[in-house]
Amino acid sequence: LSALAESMGMVVRYFDLSDRLRRGNSESMASLGDLLEISDYVTTHVPEAPSTHNMITETELRRMKKGAIFINNSRGTVVDLDALAKVLKDGHLAGAAVDVFPKEPASNNERFETPLQGLSNVILTPHIGGSTEEAQERIGGEVSMK
Repeated sequence: LSALAESMGMVVRYFDLSDRLRRGNSESMASLGDLLEISDYVTTHVPEAPSTHNMITETELRRMKKGAIFINNSRGTVVDLDALAKVLKDGHLAGAAVDVFPKEPASNNERFETPLQGLSNVILTPHIGGSTEEAQERIGGEVSMK
């Protein structure tokens, strides 16, 4: 994602708890709060773990710049969706896109519900992030190694 963002002229900054080599021209930030306060777009890319459960609450969302865009591509339990709906409704954030949810329908017969439904400044997708060609190749490689 960072390479794509850079190709569109964006300055890419990130915060990561693990010490990783930076990609492209991206810049590491000292804290999540520092990152939130300066970013026009924020995306999450973390695993589901006790340490990431409700990692993004109303507190973090309010630290974001007014008018920023929030994208959750990680896991449904990472973001408090009620808080996200609140900051979208009151105009603090301009928009959001969410591909993962805490509770996803197990079948086509099960009803999908989220507090983000019906908001005109939100894009909801049905957990399709893993359906990209790159993701499928990575998954295939991981499975073949087992």
